[in-house]
Amino acid sequence: MPKRFPAVSLAIAMSLAMVAAASAQDPAPGAKKIWDGVYTSGQAARGKAPFERACARCHNVELAGSQRGPALKGSAFWSKYDNENLSSLFMFIRDTMPQDGPSLLSDEIKADVLAYIMSVNGMPAGSAELKADLRALDEIKIAKKTAFDGVFTAAQADRGKQNFLTGRCGGCHKLDLTGDRGPALKGDDFLAHWDNGSVVTLFDKIRETMPPNAPNETTDDAKIDIVAYLLQQNGYPAGKTELRAEADSLGIIDIVRKGRTTTIPNFSLVQVVGCLTQGPNNAWSLTNTSEPVLTRDEEATAAALKAAGGKSLGAQTFHLVSVVPFTPEAHKGQKMEARGLLYRDDTDARLNLTSLQTLGASCSNQ
Repeated sequence: MPKRFPAVSLAIAMSLAMVAAASAQDPAPGAKKIWDGVYTSGQAARGKAPFERACARCHNVELAGSQRGPALKGSAFWSKYDNENLSSLFMFIRDTMPQDGPSLLSDEIKADVLAYIMSVNGMPAGSAELKADLRALDEIKIAKKTAFDGVFTAAQADRGKQNFLTGRCGGCHKLDLTGDRGPALKGDDFLAHWDNGSVVTLFDKIRETMPPNAPNETTDDAKIDIVAYLLQQNGYPAGKTELRAEADSLGIIDIVRKGRTTTIPNFSLVQVVGCLTQGPNNAWSLTNTSEPVLTRDEEATAAALKAAGGKSLGAQTFHLVSVVPFTPEAHKGQKMEARGLLYRDDTDARLNLTSLQTLGASCSNQ
């Protein structure tokens, strides 16, 4: 049974992690995002029929969920899977779904079902099919969009500009958006207020309170165009798809500063895979580790351990804290899955363990 941190210290650390985690939601350089087109439209179309046949009775034909199974789209989906790798979701489907017989569908059909779920969640199709390959899926991050991902069109921003200039917005915020009776809507003042929040928060503020005392004099369609204009004026690029005045689609787009770090913040609960190594004075480390991945669980499930077994080793080293209760001597030189609170600075990298479990008797990428 993995050792737990004292409740108070873990709660404090996790609170710090949640505050900081908003600045660390991008995948590591080179990793794919679900927005990069990792399945094909034909594959998603194939996945629809088996989903409706084997999954819809619990998750609803519209993926909205029921008393028997959770929703597989919208906020319920994102609250569970944001910042996970696609391998985690596939492993869950592969090993546990459908509940009355996971073996009723082949791995290939389940990959098609996953493609269908992604399509319903608005993730774009691409030119290559999604494969039932854990190593490949482990390189694809389930992560929200940011405003840098081209989430509005130039034409929509132009419409928003006209709505802003001809409406009552300029009377408080000035026509150049620098602010007067109302706050500035571009530059550092804008980002200081909206950075690390989702576009839906900005839209809701405009929809529900602007203009003051008469929010209903402007339509939601006109207001979402104004949001597009504000994003454009703050340096965010136009794309091929317009913003839609829908909470589910806006809630997965984060407003972030340019050049935001992709480093996972200290005190985050993470998972790594590496080689358990003994050093001087009975100190223990994980060497050749994979890149840390944010996790919500202090210890791995059986499905998560299977996925971790397919992870490739890396080049990092983490010194382990609170390792003794896990009897490291019995696992020296083995490939391990570790979870704990991360701390890194310029001279040190540590992991305060909540779980340490073996993946193989020898430490290799096999």
